Amino acid sequence: MIDQYFIKILKPFLGFVASPFYKFDVNANYISLLGLSMSFLSFYLILEGLNNIALFVFLLGRILDGVDGIIANKTRITEFGGFIDIVFDLISYSLVPLAFILNDNSNAIFGSILLATFFGTSSAFFGIAIFENNKFIKRNPEKSFYHVGGFMGGAITIFFLSLMFLFPEKFNLIALIFSVLCILGTIERIFYAYIILDKDKDLLW
Repeated sequence: MIDQYFIKILKPFLGFVASPFYKFDVNANYISLLGLSMSFLSFYLILEGLNNIALFVFLLGRILDGVDGIIANKTRITEFGGFIDIVFDLISYSLVPLAFILNDNSNAIFGSILLATFFGTSSAFFGIAIFENNKFIKRNPEKSFYHVGGFMGGAITIFFLSLMFLFPEKFNLIALIFSVLCILGTIERIFYAYIILDKDKDLLW
């Protein structure tokens, strides 16, 4: 997964940003909540047409999303913390296309298609994590639950959402390309689930 490479590159920076939070014993869940609040602020700024400032705030929220994991790993990883982390991520990602849809009716069709494809990637992600609980699958010790791999992850999502901020006039094209990738990512995860969740493939079909 592409995210793994970006995390390795950004980990020193995230550790630096996390230092003051760790020093003052700030709970990782509060940092997750702060990151979500940045997403809602970014949503408001998009509606006001302040896309450049909105992008900065959105990326700040994504940095905080990485910082909460650093803090959790230094203190204590909890299942609830992992749960709200991914839920807040999905809310944050959905707020961006929603804002551009509300800001311009011409974005409604392709923006809505994109939001629909988010259900595919997110449900496949959570579905595999749920069924993994009954299987022996190697889990990343830095995660509170099993994170399925694949080419569709946070890095690509943030990249395409950032393009929407930078080129709002190309929103429909960006949303269309992103939607296709989300569909392919969902198919990839379904196939992955087929491989790892059922040993007896004759029982599947």
